[in-house]
Amino acid sequence: MTAFNPATDIPSQIDTLEKLAAWLGSALFTINPTLTVVEGAGYTERACQANNFWVSADAKTRMIVRFSLEVSPDQASGSNKNWTYIQPLSNTALPASFKAN
Repeated sequence: MTAFNPATDIPSQIDTLEKLAAWLGSALFTINPTLTVVEGAGYTERACQANNFWVSADAKTRMIVRFSLEVSPDQASGSNKNWTYIQPLSNTALPASFKAN
C-alpha cells in the first residue's frame, strides 16, 4: 500500500477530479512502472499506465491513464463503497516530487 496524507501530500494546484486523476495515474505509474497483473487466461498487462499522446484527429494532446486494480473477494458480500475493497499494488512510498506544485 502506498500511504499518503491528502492534506499534505496532494499539491495545492490539484483542484479538480481530472487533475487528481492525472496526478494519481502518474504517481502509481512512476512507482510501479513494470508491475504486471493477469487480466485473462494467458494475458498480462501493466497494472498502471499513464502518458501523454498526440491525437492528430483533433490536434490535441491527451493524457491516457489506465489502472488494473485487484478487488477483494469480500466485495461480493459487502455493502461498503466499491473503492474500499481495492487491494494495494505495492508498498512503495510516494516520491517527494509528487508532493509539490
